[in-house]
Amino acid sequence: MKENRRVFAKPRIVMRPPSLRPMMVQLGRYNYSSARSGLLEHRHRSCIEICFLVKGRQTYRVGRELYSLRGGDVFVTFPNEIHSTGGMPEEKGILYWMILATPQKGEKFTGLNCTGSNALVEGLSNLKKRHFRGSQKMKEHLDTFTQIYHEPKALLRECALANLMIAFLLEVHYCVEFEAHGRPVQTLDTVLDYIQKHSGEELGIPKLAKLARLSEARFKARFRQETGIPPGEFVLRVRIGEAKRLLLERKKSITDIAFDLGFSTSQYFATVFRRFTGMTPKCYQQTPKP
Repeated sequence: MKENRRVFAKPRIVMRPPSLRPMMVQLGRYNYSSARSGLLEHRHRSCIEICFLVKGRQTYRVGRELYSLRGGDVFVTFPNEIHSTGGMPEEKGILYWMILATPQKGEKFTGLNCTGSNALVEGLSNLKKRHFRGSQKMKEHLDTFTQIYHEPKALLRECALANLMIAFLLEVHYCVEFEAHGRPVQTLDTVLDYIQKHSGEELGIPKLAKLARLSEARFKARFRQETGIPPGEFVLRVRIGEAKRLLLERKKSITDIAFDLGFSTSQYFATVFRRFTGMTPKCYQQTPKP
């Protein structure tokens, strides 16, 4: 199976630092304000791919398993694994991906001796999880890497890029180990459950913050921390998810579905639906589902 290379548009940045090759094959970033076509099944021969979702939601499939990512999550595919977005679009949001060629035994990883290189590669190849929570440090490393990469060449530029890449990969290890030993209990489950069950109602910040027993400012900050997106976007995503179910049932008109889910007009509903799915409600209803 041939590798499916993404088609890069204006909101995408792709970096292939010569000094870090052949270890780092590619580092990329997208920032989408609306959904784009999903990734078809593909694989990276002898490469590990690490995706860090900064903001939004995203679905991936490896084999028959689906993985649902939220902002702050990391997703890893290992060499030769067939993966895709599972028939889903690349969603509205911000995502980094890093593709690394797995070094041969005894081959040095950038800036490390043989012992360090072997330990890092072995750790990456034997991660306890492929889907886990990332950290703010990971985002900072990737943001800084992107900034330095696009600056004019300087004496220490290549050294800085190599160190940032290694720091990012070490942080991947730390995050997996932290999650393997237990994560803090989420505190907004009651609010999230309420949104799911009352998606057609008015769900403003004051109401949700009161339900969570938090100030509005603290509620918004905590909500972003736990879900990766603002409360308003989460509500819209829940409504769109319910809309998908209702559209496939075909028991109600598109206009009735829009009003039942709290949209002011069917036109606004169609605009939001397309932003999150990449197609209109009518097209979604008519498209064969896997």
